[in-house]
Amino acid sequence: MAGILDGIKVIEVASMAAAPNATVILADLGAEVIKIEPLSGDPWRFGHMTPGLPPS
Repeated sequence: MAGILDGIKVIEVASMAAAPNATVILADLGAEVIKIEPLSGDPWRFGHMTPGLPPS
């Protein structure tokens, strides 16, 4: 089934939560999302390792 955003390409250069979550929605609607992030990875990937948080 074709998505409403089929044929749309999104380049995401943001980090943390808000923008990446928005691009997930765009991808769900059919957009092609290309995520650009530092070589070390998006810092949000390591948020669960913040001291004081329960282990995942």
